[in-house]
Amino acid sequence: MRQNLMVVAGAVLLVLGGAGCAGNGPDPVGGAPVLAPGAPGDPASPASEEQLAAAVEDAGHNDADVEYVLAMITHHEQALEMTELVPDRARDEGVRSLAERIEAAQRPEIELMEGWLETYVDDTELQRHCGGHEGGSHHHGDGGDDCAGHGHSDMPGMATPEQMAALEDASGEEFDALFVELMVTHHEGGISMAEDVLADGNHPQVLGMANDLITDQRVEIGRLESVLDD
Repeated sequence: MRQNLMVVAGAVLLVLGGAGCAGNGPDPVGGAPVLAPGAPGDPASPASEEQLAAAVEDAGHNDADVEYVLAMITHHEQALEMTELVPDRARDEGVRSLAERIEAAQRPEIELMEGWLETYVDDTELQRHCGGHEGGSHHHGDGGDDCAGHGHSDMPGMATPEQMAALEDASGEEFDALFVELMVTHHEGGISMAEDVLADGNHPQVLGMANDLITDQRVEIGRLESVLDD
């Protein structure tokens, strides 16, 4: 089962984006189509969109998938809290530009993860994972408050309340340097969380989101580390 999931995991970009490809089948990653196994003795062939969608639907999810999605929503929300401070405090234009990129990427990712929860996780399971945690709230359906939120004191890369207060109080070059430091640490923590779910998770869409996050945030770490050196 795990091997089959890894075959379809490459199709997650297609599933997430809701886009199709013409020609001989979906071509979601690096120009290589995702292959569907043929009958005994027959070669594999490019999987159809219907096959990919069915594989995602049938794969099922586990606790690691749900924990990752809930935690990463909270993780992204703190990153947005940090970027919201940039317009009034940052001096460096590179920092401003990177903050805009981070915000533009992570708001849709939050919506995507909330959509995954709504599609695959019922209220009882959500409460089991979220009950007892303090923090923000996550919603199901038409705005019902089904989860008390996910605590983040033990999440990798999360800034402490003291660090967030220091960032809010800073300005100019001091703000730029602290923002870069905290966001690099934040991204490194997000990558660690994504690597964990790749090892322990089960649902192809979650595995695809984690793979995307690792790729994107590694690139952003490089940009963050170089922005103040320019």
